[in-house]
Amino acid sequence: MLEQRQNTRLAIYLSVLMIFLASTAVAATKFASQNASTEAIVTIQYLVCTLLCLPRVWRAGLKDLRTERGGLHLFRGVAGVLGFYLFFASVKHIPMVDAMLLRQSAPLMVPLVLWLWLRERVTGAAWLPLVIGFAGIAVILRPSPEGLSWWHAAGLLSALTLAASMVATRVLARTEPTARILFYYAVLSLGCVAPFSIGDFAGLGSADWLAMLYVGLAIYWTLELYTRAYGMAPTEVIAPINYFAVVLGGLWGWLFWQQVPDAWTVAGSLLVIGGGLCTVFLARPPRASD
Repeated sequence: MLEQRQNTRLAIYLSVLMIFLASTAVAATKFASQNASTEAIVTIQYLVCTLLCLPRVWRAGLKDLRTERGGLHLFRGVAGVLGFYLFFASVKHIPMVDAMLLRQSAPLMVPLVLWLWLRERVTGAAWLPLVIGFAGIAVILRPSPEGLSWWHAAGLLSALTLAASMVATRVLARTEPTARILFYYAVLSLGCVAPFSIGDFAGLGSADWLAMLYVGLAIYWTLELYTRAYGMAPTEVIAPINYFAVVLGGLWGWLFWQQVPDAWTVAGSLLVIGGGLCTVFLARPPRASD
């Protein structure tokens, strides 16, 4: 029992560090996007992740890369690239807090992806948090007679692709080790996006390069910390911490770009976070009776 409490406490610390790194990566992305294309930023991100994966692959040996799930690895890579591309593009054009909040709505979409892909039925209790969360998304999108904000829609689509990537990871984890999943994710994602970034690096300054390299390092360690934290503590303990990213996104947006969330964003944030927390706690397994 004591060891479990210690592991849970350490997992919470790792999760807070993970969220902090992820939020600073978003801020660095917004800075770099002033001069660098989204394709260039995503390419450098996955190049750095691939290089950092190589020592682990080398230690395990190339035979450890053999897989019979190549198609699913490719699907996860494409979903990941689309997710980051849409997210980074939205960050460039809308307030950070809006983009991060829409991205954090991914857990709300996982039950829908599971239903569409694996035909797992959405239980009656799961519909309430979904309705609450999607009501919050509608408030943030603020549809008007003129139509939706396309960059807000891009942020929402990034959450959908992230949800698909999360489900693919769940399926892969049944048969594939973590190191193999991370390696194929980085390499295949790099292969998907790199051809579209050719010619996008000319004229970039040292600050742009440092920002892009930092994004790659931060994203890699975010994935590492994510894997470790979720392996040490129950999901219902760790998942709510992810919403701290919304607060940090608002903080960086205010400090560096003078972006102040309006009342609509705050109201939508409360609904999305409330729906996400309901989803997590309704999924908690019942405690065994004493």
